[in-house]
Amino acid sequence: MARNYWAGKNVVVTGGLGLIGSHFAEELVAAGATVTLPYRRDNRRVLRQLPADVRPVRLDLHDEAQLAELFAGLSGPVDAVVHCAVVSGPMDVRLDRPAHILDANMRSVSNVLNCARRHTVADVVLISSSDIYLSPTRDPIPEEDDFRQRMNYSRDGYYLSKNYAEMLAEAYRAEYGMNIFLPRLTSVYGPRDNFEPDTDRVVPSMFAKVLAGQEIEIWGDGSQTRTYMYAADLVRAILGMVEVNKYHTMNIGTTETVSVLELARTICAALGRPERIRTDLSRSGGRPSRTLDVTKLNEIIDFAPRSLREGLDQTVDWYRTVYAAA
Repeated sequence: MARNYWAGKNVVVTGGLGLIGSHFAEELVAAGATVTLPYRRDNRRVLRQLPADVRPVRLDLHDEAQLAELFAGLSGPVDAVVHCAVVSGPMDVRLDRPAHILDANMRSVSNVLNCARRHTVADVVLISSSDIYLSPTRDPIPEEDDFRQRMNYSRDGYYLSKNYAEMLAEAYRAEYGMNIFLPRLTSVYGPRDNFEPDTDRVVPSMFAKVLAGQEIEIWGDGSQTRTYMYAADLVRAILGMVEVNKYHTMNIGTTETVSVLELARTICAALGRPERIRTDLSRSGGRPSRTLDVTKLNEIIDFAPRSLREGLDQTVDWYRTVYAAA
């Protein structure tokens, strides 16, 4: 990471109390940036885990006037915006509440882009997702295998919002010449993930099952392969994407593919607990493979993302020393 790129810059990070946004805050403060975190609530008590230098501001991203007031009230111009805030949920929620999710996410994206345009922000990052690849034709999936080639409809509000956010970003680039980056993320895990009982995220949900002495239930036979990236590595990669400024749409992930069954076993090993894993062949495990082509990413980063086991070990350390001790 070219730390001199960020030194002295004003950066606004939305969703800064979430898994990804909080790691952006840490990395940017360490690089010498002034970081402002607009947020709605801190129900997972993340603020106290972040550097004292961050500036938290409570506001609603759906209120464009509040966001504009934040931009105008900073001591200097905003140099970059990293938009991590998102409304999502488990798949049943994404399918049952598509209007709520699509509307909420599009309003916040629109407000962020409008404020960035009016304040001539140099760099804008909109966190996207590999979920936009609903029906890829290639494996690993290249960036070109997206809505430009074919977009199938789904009632999934999260899927729709990520696609339409990228389309809106492309329109802003074309009309206003804005420098907007769209990193498409693989599955992410790490410290400050959502380990609450209502989590819909695979790694913390498996953590909870193991620690409670319950079985991990895997749909299908568990052979379906995925990739997982440690949050701090993902953030470093995205900051590198901005610094190099070569690709504005890029997959962010790793080349280490693991089956869902292997993931469950590795989590059990990292936690030092016996394997209690059950497969349910009556339910679909989803796509056999979900791997991103990270050729472009490997051109621009100068580090190797940590292995799944190393990242899980560090997550377990944080869980025991910070989360469980809270």
